[in-house]
Amino acid sequence: MTRPLPPLNSIRAFEVAARHMNFSRAAEELGVTQGAISKQVIALEDYIGIKLFERLPGGLRLTVQGMTLRDQVHPVFETLGDTFSQFSRRPPRSHICRISTLSSFATQFLVPRLRKFEQELPHIDLEILTSVRLVDLSREEVDLSIRFGNGTWEDVVASPLIPGKLIPVCSPDFYEKSKCKDVNTFVNSARRVQAFTRNEWLNWAQEAGVELTNSVKIYIMEDFFVAMKTVMEGHCIGLLPAVLARPHIREGRLRTFSDISIIEEGTYHIVHRANAERRPIVRDVIAWLRKEVENDLTF
Repeated sequence: MTRPLPPLNSIRAFEVAARHMNFSRAAEELGVTQGAISKQVIALEDYIGIKLFERLPGGLRLTVQGMTLRDQVHPVFETLGDTFSQFSRRPPRSHICRISTLSSFATQFLVPRLRKFEQELPHIDLEILTSVRLVDLSREEVDLSIRFGNGTWEDVVASPLIPGKLIPVCSPDFYEKSKCKDVNTFVNSARRVQAFTRNEWLNWAQEAGVELTNSVKIYIMEDFFVAMKTVMEGHCIGLLPAVLARPHIREGRLRTFSDISIIEEGTYHIVHRANAERRPIVRDVIAWLRKEVENDLTF
């Protein structure tokens, strides 16, 4: 009888976090947020009933049980990697380009443009693979990846696709129902959503000359799509990537409540293997993505 195992995502999150001894670097490797890594590790600790990390002011430290588990789990992932590396990749079909990305980017940016893509690049069949994990481009059949982060991934070519611009938004109804149109009062009377691993609101407040108070609770959301949906439903205000928010502003589901925006280090990057652009269709898709971004920036 097969023994039940903890969720593989939790085991993988622990293995990467234990290797880096840093949740932020683990999040960058796996292409998720720091909060997601923390939740996966906590879920694993709850599952096995053992504390794996000690959270100290100076960083993380493995417990004795954590070190034991790390030493046993790490070779397993190494073995899996070596095992699957023996299998040959299927030769890429000349007319297919596979893109791996987050569901939020696929939903808000790629899917609305699929018809336009088909019209402008009819010779290419686009396959969109959505995942929160960091796809291994050296082993998996993916031509491009759209990753969110600071661009410091190893063994790949990464270049920013979109400026990391965050804009302050809320729903039109939320704004109209508010009795305070002064930005300082409005922000401090509304519940805010925080979607980054650090508090982006502090940076924005400093730029906007707003003094934040702790008078309201803050929603913590790991996914931009979930955060934006929460804002559109009128539950809160948000600082969201301009590229994701602009379509909803055009269609009247969102509005800005200030002209002040900020640029964050983290943004969407085009990521691929060093030799990926040898394929003409990959070059065509990259050029198309950059053109669409340029068109969007004119809004």
